[in-house]
Amino acid sequence: MSTATAPAPATQSSERTQHLLAAVAVVPVLASVYQTLVLTDVTSDVIRKGIEGDSYQMIWTNVAWGVSVLYGLFGGIAWMARHGARSALTIGLVVFALGNLLCGAAADVDTLCGAKLVEGIGKGMVIVVGRSTLYKQFDRAVLVAIGVYGVLAYATRPTTPLFTAYVDDALSWWWVFWVNVPIALAGLVLVRAFFRPDRPPRPLPLRIDWLAVTLLAGWAVSLTFAFGWYRKWGGWSSNEFAAVAVAAAVLPVVLVVRVWGGANPDEHLTRVLKVRGYVIAMSTRMLLIVNLLAVLTLMAVYMVNLRDYPREAAGEILASASLPMAATTLLTTVFHRRALRPLMLLVGALGSSACVWWMSSVDNFTPKEDVSLMLAVWGGFVGLLPPVFLTDEVEVIDPRDGLYAGALGAVCLIVPLVLVPTAMQTAVSEWTDRAVDVQRLNLREERPAVRDAAAAVADDYRQRGATPGEAQELAGVALGAYVKLEATARGMSGGLRFLSLTTGVLGLVVGLLRLFAPSPPLRKITP
Repeated sequence: MSTATAPAPATQSSERTQHLLAAVAVVPVLASVYQTLVLTDVTSDVIRKGIEGDSYQMIWTNVAWGVSVLYGLFGGIAWMARHGARSALTIGLVVFALGNLLCGAAADVDTLCGAKLVEGIGKGMVIVVGRSTLYKQFDRAVLVAIGVYGVLAYATRPTTPLFTAYVDDALSWWWVFWVNVPIALAGLVLVRAFFRPDRPPRPLPLRIDWLAVTLLAGWAVSLTFAFGWYRKWGGWSSNEFAAVAVAAAVLPVVLVVRVWGGANPDEHLTRVLKVRGYVIAMSTRMLLIVNLLAVLTLMAVYMVNLRDYPREAAGEILASASLPMAATTLLTTVFHRRALRPLMLLVGALGSSACVWWMSSVDNFTPKEDVSLMLAVWGGFVGLLPPVFLTDEVEVIDPRDGLYAGALGAVCLIVPLVLVPTAMQTAVSEWTDRAVDVQRLNLREERPAVRDAAAAVADDYRQRGATPGEAQELAGVALGAYVKLEATARGMSGGLRFLSLTTGVLGLVVGLLRLFAPSPPLRKITP
């Protein structure tokens, strides 16, 4: 009996060492590739001015990046089937590093778009295989890998704008991209050293419908321009907008015909129901990413552009969400129960939505401490989401249905990720314009309150030595600036409320589906 059990401690020690090395190897990957979504939140205007582009032109860079990520996702799956996940991760890190090198060297919008194409392909290849490859290194201790991944991939993202603000201040905006190059290459070396080889004995038969992928990419692009350039084109009065809106309506129909054409609809319905758990998990991931992308971006704009905070101060305030997010992610991973996942999903989704509504109350006089508190509470709620979808993804997916489930999950992830932030930005602009019109109407009507305010401001300028004519002119400029700031604050408030309602409704739908229509677990990793 003693002879049979003697190797157990050495085996356990070896497994723990392998787990530790795998966790160390994944840190540079998660610190570089997984942070690009919020990389430029507080430095986006610096980059835009550096390449001499306007806000509408920058949509082209987002489109180039998004489309290339989509192709990188499916390209990574195809490469993994033939050469293994570790090989796909290696190629993806090399391409990602090259893309960031080119992004930092971009001189205008066109060259940045080209660089984003390269970076996006690398990012897509990494994110599609990075998580599953990490899980393989942990074998039966996959819950530990989920905790590591949940904290490093998601809870660290609110701190990324602070890091890039320091990099931009110390060096320049070029280094916001270039700093990712050595980090990604370090991750490459560690992955090759500590991740076990997993090349399949023979290439797996895997056929990807690239025409369907192209149709999905075209649909996402048409949605982006329909919402992002709606105001530039002037809505339905523009032929360009009408053509793009028609494409946004027709392309999903063509995509469905392409995917489901020639097959029995009942068969597809059966497959959809079979993978519903994975699709719900991807929809939960979408809620988290939409929250991270939209909230951090809009609050960064509020602090940098409206309140004129230093970029480092804005980054510090955004980073206040990281610690509560990491704490709730770790606690719900350690004390995880499968029966509590629907409750965690509903509390996280509805609680974060309520926090976004709370954030909509910020104005030109909200103290920094209050903004930090709002973001910290919001971070605590969104930190409940990663353990839910990360564990569900592992437990409910059959590897034979992986590609089909991944395609449906990509639709559930990409379409809201394109629609919600872009629609939110449009809502912000619309509410801002309405507020400007109302304020200008008040000024034109010369209401007593406006006259008194203008007289008080003009009197203050006269006391400072201005002539009556100069004082009157300066008072008009001051009131105009106030109107612009107040209108911008109203616009951001409207945008945050739109985001709160949207994420709240989506979270409620996804939570109820998870509660009443869960998939039976094929593998149990939690009690």
